[in-house]
Amino acid sequence: MLNPNSRSALKRVAASLLGMGQTRLELMGVELAQARQAVVSTVLWGVVVVMAVAFASLFLGMAVVVLAWDSHRLAAILGCMVAYLLMALWAFSRLKAALAAQPPLFEATIAEFGRDRQAILDSMAEAPQGSQAPMTSSSGGSV
Repeated sequence: MLNPNSRSALKRVAASLLGMGQTRLELMGVELAQARQAVVSTVLWGVVVVMAVAFASLFLGMAVVVLAWDSHRLAAILGCMVAYLLMALWAFSRLKAALAAQPPLFEATIAEFGRDRQAILDSMAEAPQGSQAPMTSSSGGSV
């Protein structure tokens, strides 16, 4: 059975661990809300940009084809297609780079858990050393 001092120490440790866990979960919730807000904003503005560019590109392509209809209609159609393909490849490369540059989700929470773990390990390593009295040398003579 545990003595009353051990039981109270165990309760304090459990309360501390629960408090640390609660703080980390709150931090995770804040990070999740920030990530959600960033994603929603990015998606909405992305849809607006895509729609605007799509309509502008469509009408530009139609204008080029109409202007070249009598002389080089096939060349105008193929030229517009190549231009759209090059724009799509450029946009894909930019999207791929943007996705690769994003920080991992819950980066701060994971770092805090790592610091907590290291602090607990450090305190466990210091506990046995602190309870021992410093050793003195009994050979106090000179050579």
